[in-house]
Amino acid sequence: MRISTQMLYQISNNDLTNMQSQILKLNQQVTAGQKVLLPSDDPVNAARALDMTQTQALNTQYETNRKNANSSLAQVSSTLDSFTDMLTKLKSDVIKAGNQSFSNSERANLASELKSNFQEVLGYANATDGQGNYLFAGFKSTTQPFTLDGNGNAVYNGDQGTMSLQVDSTRQMEISASGQAIFQGNGQDIFQSMSNLISVLSVPVTEAANNADEQAANTFEYPAGSGLFPIQAYKTAQATLDATDASDPTYAAKFSAAAAAKLKSDTADAARTPVPGSQASLTRQLATFNGQFSAMIDNVGTVSASVGSRQNELDSLDAAGKVKDQNYTSAVNDMLGRNTADVSELISDLTLKQTYLSAAQKVFVSTSGLTLLNYLK
Repeated sequence: MRISTQMLYQISNNDLTNMQSQILKLNQQVTAGQKVLLPSDDPVNAARALDMTQTQALNTQYETNRKNANSSLAQVSSTLDSFTDMLTKLKSDVIKAGNQSFSNSERANLASELKSNFQEVLGYANATDGQGNYLFAGFKSTTQPFTLDGNGNAVYNGDQGTMSLQVDSTRQMEISASGQAIFQGNGQDIFQSMSNLISVLSVPVTEAANNADEQAANTFEYPAGSGLFPIQAYKTAQATLDATDASDPTYAAKFSAAAAAKLKSDTADAARTPVPGSQASLTRQLATFNGQFSAMIDNVGTVSASVGSRQNELDSLDAAGKVKDQNYTSAVNDMLGRNTADVSELISDLTLKQTYLSAAQKVFVSTSGLTLLNYLK
C-alpha cells in the first residue's frame, strides 16, 4: 500500500490529537479526584451514585432534625425538672405548715411566698423554645398556653396535640407535650391546688375553733340514726385499757374493745367536716394537698421518663446515622472511582499517556523529515 505524505500527516495528527484528548480527560479526572466525571463515563454507576447521594442527603436532613428534636426535648426536660423541684418544695411546705408549733403569722408568710411560687409555676407552663414557640401549647405553638381569667383561675388555651419531627426514615418523634396533661392532668390542677393552699394557710387557727371542733367530734353521729361513735368513747376505752395490767385476764378483751372503738372513732372523724379555723380542719386539708402534690410528682415523673427515653433514642439514631453516612460515602466513592487506588491509577495512566505523547511527537518529527533526497545523500 502506498502512503502519501498527506495521509502520513493526517494519521499522525489524528493520533496526536487523540492522545492529547485522553491526557486532557485524565488531567480533569486527577484534578477532580474521581474517574466518573460525566454520566457517559459509566452510566450505571453514575445513576446508582446519584440515587445514593440523594439518600445520603436525606440522612443528613434527619441528622439536622434530630438535633432540633434533641434541643426541644432538652428544654422540655429542663422545665419539667424545675417543675418537679417546685412540687417537692410545695410538699415540704405542706408538711411544715401542718406542724402545730407553726404560728398563724408563719403560715401567712408561707402563703405570701406561695403567691410568688404560683407565678413561677405559671412561667414554667408558658415556657418557650429558642424560637419563641411555646413548649406546652400543643399544635398552637404561637399561642400562650395558660392565662388567668378575671377570678385568677388558670385557663388552658392550647390543644391536646404534640409537635413531632421525622428523625429517621421510619421514625417520627414527638418533641413537645400537652401542657394540660402536665399541669392539669389526671384530675390534678396545680394552679387550683396552689390557690386553695394559699387560701387555707391564710385562715388563722383559733383556740375557739379547736374547742368547737373537739365538742363536735365528741357528739358526731355516724352513720345517722345508729348511735354515737364519739372520740370520747375511744378515750374511755383506751383509759380503761391503760389502767389494766397486761397480766390481767381481761386485758385482751379490753385491748380488742379499745381497737374497735379506735376504728369507729377514726371512721366517724373521717366522715365529718372539721370546724373551719381548727387545727383538725387544717390538718385534714393539708393531707389532701399532700396527696395531690404527690400525684402530680408521679405524673410529671412519667412524662420526664418518656422525654428521657426519647433523648436516648435520638442518641442511638445519631450513632446509626453516622454509620449510614460513612457507608453511603464509601459506596459513592466506589461507584465514582474516588478511592485512593482509583486516583493512583489515574495518575499512573496520565504519566503513561504523557510519555506516549512525547514519544509519538518525536517519532512524527523524525518521520516527517524523511525525503527521497535525504536517502540519496
